[in-house]
Amino acid sequence: MHCYRHLSCFKLKGMRKYLFIAALAFFLLGESAFVSAGDSNLTLPRIVYEGGNDNARPEGLRSLLAQIARRTSVEVNREPISLKLSDPNLFKYPFIYLGGDKAFEPFPESDLNVLREYLSYGGFLFIDDNSADADSEFDRSVRRMVARLFPQMPMRNISRDHSVFRSFYLLNTVSGRAIINSYLEGISLKGRTVLMYSVNDQAGAWSRNKLGDWNFDMVAGGYRQRQLSIRLGINIILYALTLDYKKDMVHLPIILERLRRYQSP
Repeated sequence: MHCYRHLSCFKLKGMRKYLFIAALAFFLLGESAFVSAGDSNLTLPRIVYEGGNDNARPEGLRSLLAQIARRTSVEVNREPISLKLSDPNLFKYPFIYLGGDKAFEPFPESDLNVLREYLSYGGFLFIDDNSADADSEFDRSVRRMVARLFPQMPMRNISRDHSVFRSFYLLNTVSGRAIINSYLEGISLKGRTVLMYSVNDQAGAWSRNKLGDWNFDMVAGGYRQRQLSIRLGINIILYALTLDYKKDMVHLPIILERLRRYQSP
């Protein structure tokens, strides 16, 4: 299992390099370059856990995928999947989502070890408190989990000059279905943010049924607040796929050469 996991990590790193190049092609050369580079086949896994409610917004990720497909050139798998941290397929996905609105049981130490390795090898975790309550039971469970995951690295507020606020849309605010906090929190490893946490119920703002109706009303907000939440969701996904590419322009000649190779017959 351990060797398989490292092989999966190797594939994940290769996938991330490809997504980096493909996304940069889109931003630098336009949609045609992105399409020529190939399909990203983005899938969003939802993490399953014991206790609580790990699927509080069942249409949230599906709705976000639809928005990504409509607003960007990223090719998506329209249906999200559910995944346990113990599933060896975890390492195939550069992005995973953990949401809920109730307290949940502590993850086994073995699952936390897998998650720590996943994040260390290039994966990204977005945690979303769907309760829309300050100091919720879910929030307390999350903070206990993260304290065990990275005991020497507490979550910190993410500054407004972070790449997540310009990975696709230029944003200067943090929205959500309810504005509990005006900031995101996160943990970074070697300059790379590997975990982001929102207490503002992002998926509640994204969630739309098959008839096109919004599933949840915004709390003390309206259309603009919802649109900002959708934009933030797209930015988080694009950040997870491309990371700090806008800060890495020193490598631009090498990246463009790789693009030419991808586009050559």
